[in-house]
Amino acid sequence: MTEGGIARWEKKEGESFSAGDLLLQIETDKAQMDVEAQDDGVLVKILAPEGSQNVAVNSIIAIIAEEGDDLSSIDIAGLSAAKGAPKKAEPVDVPAPAPAAPKVTELPTQPKSDDNSAHGLLSPAVTFAIHANHIANASEISGSGPKGRILKGDVMQFLKDGKAVIDKQEKHAAAPVITAKPPTSVARPSADTETAFLVKSLESSVLRRLGELELAKRSTTVQVPADKLDRLIKANRSLSDTAFAVRAAALALHQVPLAKDGNVRVGIAVEGAKGPAVFEIADASTSSVLELAAKIKDAQKENPLASELPAVILAAEGVYTPASLPLGSSVLVVGKPHKVVSAAEASAALDSALSELTGGAAKKTAVSGASAFDVGVIGESPANAAFVGKVKGFLSNPELLMF
Repeated sequence: MTEGGIARWEKKEGESFSAGDLLLQIETDKAQMDVEAQDDGVLVKILAPEGSQNVAVNSIIAIIAEEGDDLSSIDIAGLSAAKGAPKKAEPVDVPAPAPAAPKVTELPTQPKSDDNSAHGLLSPAVTFAIHANHIANASEISGSGPKGRILKGDVMQFLKDGKAVIDKQEKHAAAPVITAKPPTSVARPSADTETAFLVKSLESSVLRRLGELELAKRSTTVQVPADKLDRLIKANRSLSDTAFAVRAAALALHQVPLAKDGNVRVGIAVEGAKGPAVFEIADASTSSVLELAAKIKDAQKENPLASELPAVILAAEGVYTPASLPLGSSVLVVGKPHKVVSAAEASAALDSALSELTGGAAKKTAVSGASAFDVGVIGESPANAAFVGKVKGFLSNPELLMF
């Protein structure tokens, strides 16, 4: 997090507070957090009022002092004019002892936690990343945030470094049985702890559904006719739908670049014990689908990991979660073929069923039997929609990809 907003001040200017009192609520595009006072004091001046947006981390948002502090040495008007911009104090030679001046305190943007392990106060995004990836040794994650707090990037780096131990039993565990026995003692947690407990309590099926909904927000999907592609693959068993998808993605990437740096590499992701592994398919745009089918088979055996992430990564459904999506790359997901029923066919089938239920004769309905498959692209590029449109054009005419 690099910036946030001031949702609400719980204390007014001139009001005293004690350690542990709630001072304010801050909000980002993903979460809302409470900021508690670390010591007793007085809220002297609010520099960032309620409703302030795009406030940079470590900006001065208020001045707090202890009871009886001398405020004459603080240029409150100057700080107010600066609108909360962070300033560094310059050293001043003091010829004689003077009354202690109040501290200009940079209020923390995260709640303080003495426990820096994965069992301390975690944000909902961090907790979701740990549980979505079934990390059993989360207590070994080192935090790089303020006061050693664990960030989502720390979890992703922990997975990338291969240090994570995946709890496969938790991954496939059934929903827990909840008994009605009340707890012997209840401790009042903070807001972050309550959120973390809620996420931990969710069944794995609910977490998967939440992940699917989050991926759907960032994806663009089109439907591609499957009949031509099915006939070509049945005629030559050496071919595969993956080879056609890689070739279509490579050609579409040359026409609609997704990466700002001109990256036009295409790769394939396979699910591994330590997260998705990506290997690159070289010369995908200039190779025929027969050559690509052989390259894909060889790459799957040798599994040479890509040195840099390709611009487009072909992955099966369910390989990536919202927490493990690669930064700077788009993920192409090709679904399984399914029957396509037109609106007229669906209406006729419904009329037949209603007629039979009311005692009439069942009507014969003709189904075309056409099949299709969904192709979706997940990523942050604004050109994703145009890119997946090009992919649809190539896969709708797969014979053009043969050579």
